[in-house]
Amino acid sequence: MERPDLELLKGAIDMHAHTAPALFNRHIDDAALAEYAIEFGMRGFVLKDHDASTTGRAYYVNRMHPEIESFGAVVLNRSVGGLDPYVAEAAIHYGAKVVWMPSNHSKYHADYFDMPDYPQFGRPRKQLTGEGVTVFEEDGKTLTKAARTICEVVAENDVCLATGHLSIAEIRALQDAALAAGVSPRRFIVTHANWSLCKLDLDVQRELMDKGAILEYVACTCTSPIFWEQQPAELGEWIKTFKGENLVFGSDLGQFAGPPHPEGLRMLMAALLAVDVPYEYLEKMLKVNSAEVLGLEPGWAPAATAVTRENPRMIHGEDL
Repeated sequence: MERPDLELLKGAIDMHAHTAPALFNRHIDDAALAEYAIEFGMRGFVLKDHDASTTGRAYYVNRMHPEIESFGAVVLNRSVGGLDPYVAEAAIHYGAKVVWMPSNHSKYHADYFDMPDYPQFGRPRKQLTGEGVTVFEEDGKTLTKAARTICEVVAENDVCLATGHLSIAEIRALQDAALAAGVSPRRFIVTHANWSLCKLDLDVQRELMDKGAILEYVACTCTSPIFWEQQPAELGEWIKTFKGENLVFGSDLGQFAGPPHPEGLRMLMAALLAVDVPYEYLEKMLKVNSAEVLGLEPGWAPAATAVTRENPRMIHGEDL
């Protein structure tokens, strides 16, 4: 029996994976995700934690599982100091491939969900209260110096800048500032453009793409019982409209009630194939575009790109 859903996962990269340890309830940890991903033949994943850099975690996953590529990242929430260019720069120097703008601590997130305090969305412990983080000055339209400096740091190091849980006004302003600072258009990611507060109309998506942005579609909208809010048919029409161009997939899974990330991606692939999304569009999003965005070689040779046990001081082909 042919299984195109499984074939699509071979060599795929999950651009948005939540795992334990975390301040949210997560059902699998970094190592378990690596084991699942290896079983599916995936190339790798980007580890995302709302409250801490994942660069050290990615390093040790690569030591433990050289068959897979794990990439670190940082989210600029209050937990790491908010929009702090020094935090962003340090994470990048440690190997972060993605710098996310604030997520659950963003001002827009708090206003949209009317949830300025915690617990929320599976975070079991209350946090200190604080102002929502925004890229704007008090006038609501001028980018802060910190936001502009973060764009410069990202540009200098040629990594990805992702929008997190910003409003569309913030996304537009940040994209313009990022391009002006020299961030590659192919490194500017609009985070989960098909989820809840970040869900964008097709004309807005096209507007951002016309400036070079990469839009991320996430599996949790169709496969997580907590965040389920989109029919695969709608998402499939979006993908067919853009023919898979300027698009990547992230699972955005890790919710305690949801499937493991690779299985969630497989479920979504099966559903999209069932509504006649061409295989080649999905393959482009999972394998080609994601590799390009992360600055990876288009082919995949695990022995040449992962940490080897024989030479543990090699990571992603670079001598540390």
